[in-house]
Amino acid sequence: MKLKISSFKEPKHVGVVTCVNWNNTEDVFSCGDDHKLLKWNLVNSECMTVATFPDDFYPTGMHLFPKINLGGNKHQHDVILVSCADGRFHIVNHNGRIEKSVSAHQGACLAAQWSPDGAGLLTAGEDGFVKVWSRNGLLRSTVIQSDEPCYSAIWSPDSNAILYTKGNFLVIKHLNSSSKITKWKAHDGVILCVAWNANNNSIVSGAEDGFSKIWDTFGQQISVSVKHDQPITSLSWSPAGDLFIIGSYNLLRLCNANGWSHCLDRPATGSIYSIAWSSDGTQLAAGCANGHVLFAHIIDREYTWKNFACTQTGRKVISIRDIITDQNDQLDYPDRVIQIALGFNHLVIATVKQCFIHKLTSWNTPVTFDLKEGTISMILLAERCICIVERAGISVYSYMGRLLASPRCGFRPETLGRAAVSLGPDSLAVIDQSDRKLIQVFDLPTGLIVRSSTDNTVTKLTHKMTVSCIALSQTGPLNERQLALLDYNRDLYVVTVKDSKAKFMKLGSQVLSITWSAETELLVGLRAHSVVAWCCPRAATQPDWLALTTVSKDISDLGRNPSVLSVEDGIACICRGNGSLLHVSVASFPEKLLKHVAANMWDAALQLCRTVEDETLWACLAVLAWQNNQLAVAEEAFALIHQYHQVFYIQHLRNSIPEKLTSKEAYSKA
Repeated sequence: MKLKISSFKEPKHVGVVTCVNWNNTEDVFSCGDDHKLLKWNLVNSECMTVATFPDDFYPTGMHLFPKINLGGNKHQHDVILVSCADGRFHIVNHNGRIEKSVSAHQGACLAAQWSPDGAGLLTAGEDGFVKVWSRNGLLRSTVIQSDEPCYSAIWSPDSNAILYTKGNFLVIKHLNSSSKITKWKAHDGVILCVAWNANNNSIVSGAEDGFSKIWDTFGQQISVSVKHDQPITSLSWSPAGDLFIIGSYNLLRLCNANGWSHCLDRPATGSIYSIAWSSDGTQLAAGCANGHVLFAHIIDREYTWKNFACTQTGRKVISIRDIITDQNDQLDYPDRVIQIALGFNHLVIATVKQCFIHKLTSWNTPVTFDLKEGTISMILLAERCICIVERAGISVYSYMGRLLASPRCGFRPETLGRAAVSLGPDSLAVIDQSDRKLIQVFDLPTGLIVRSSTDNTVTKLTHKMTVSCIALSQTGPLNERQLALLDYNRDLYVVTVKDSKAKFMKLGSQVLSITWSAETELLVGLRAHSVVAWCCPRAATQPDWLALTTVSKDISDLGRNPSVLSVEDGIACICRGNGSLLHVSVASFPEKLLKHVAANMWDAALQLCRTVEDETLWACLAVLAWQNNQLAVAEEAFALIHQYHQVFYIQHLRNSIPEKLTSKEAYSKA
């Protein structure tokens, strides 16, 4: 992954460009010391002067009103908030006319930002004050009074708290006065810029000491960058929270959410004072000291699935390769590609206007349908359907392009991260962003008859702790669909969604990441120094059985915040903290056994266990046979793992019930 950087040959600004911001995925506003507000169109490569402000207008920051309600007034969406060096902030309309000017601070007004819900705005100044204002520019409260300049202040994603800088300290102030202030020393130099991401709830800071650091909301350090030669002057999270960008003197660095670097560019621009991402997370704009506005596009994003590798080589070009046959194909699209998903024998490409669904056996005849809006944050794939998350809402399609469902979640879809939503073959699970203890599971139609969105059955599951990550199992019938979740204590639970009385069963603790196998009910999790496979998660009702059917393998040098990406044939693909991939065989034979059981091939399952002669494998067979009422198989398996009390119980069942009854009838009668 790297940045493809472009700019106009001659700078359109005279002097420093202090702030840039995106109006939509194709238009950028910029403002600088030449008092001009410019609008850039990336499709036509045009630049127009929107307005020329008075000579005493020196902007320090700019923020466009958040696009919350698509059905609202477009004029309202284009309102621009600009902070200036004379202590004022201005509310400017889309034509460049100043609607309102407010004297906010003594000295420069260094930061101004609309709240994420659009209900108000905050400003921070050289006088050390942080103030909250109404949307019309009326003062609500002075939140912070300090004796040090506040160089940056931002809202929390839920608009309930403010993060601000105080020298080399970071402070989180909750607007609810009963909550305690969180304050920690973050750098050795003055902190110049901060960013807080809604999807991963992480904070990144940059300072004069040349370091950028990632923090959680409790002030615990997640990662720290290498030392840069110059102060960090700007940084910004991508909307999805999987990347962030650092700007310094003649430097742009693209980093992963864990802090490791994807690429480093050294444009001859001087200091980069402002960086902004487009809403689709594929482009960024940067305001530079030499008057240029840089534009960058992410290319060389790579996706793999089995023997296929897909790479975005240009804005509209995708290259796909079959590693086994070494066959290469190049796919060209009419519009810019913004999202890619590869899996389940399909390649799904979303452009600004359309979605293309390719079968891996036929590239030239994709299924195509139009998108509601061009701001797509995520594409999820399952065996029978596709989930597209965009600002207009969540939509589920079949691989034939038929709209199956449009679930209504009750909150803004763009705030969903990948850990907060999971797609199964017949259901969609979402963590409620207003109450993260609540999980909503929507039933999806699987036939050709499509129900209206109001007919989607919703199952609501409430956990006792805040949920951080969810994952739906990918196999089995709907009434046996399992949901695995991680809470903020890093405890792993599993629940059968369709149980009349859903019970959360604990599988383990200190789990960092989880994923289900796409072909079986094998659940794999990652701990700090080991990878763990729960071969029979339903055995959690019996702690002894759970321990017997769990496989663990020690791994070293995983780094900070590793994650398990996928499981195939019992081999887990793990992304280390430094971004490198590691493949670990953790449950090859158990997954093969699970496939035999799913196909009702009990003789083959017995033969596999007798060949391998592994106690864990016999334990898995015993539990699976018992759950599927195969008493004869279960008796042999329990005997070989020395569970003699189970053997005696099975013999009792078989002897006390007439032989003419089937094993299933005997089990139910017992």
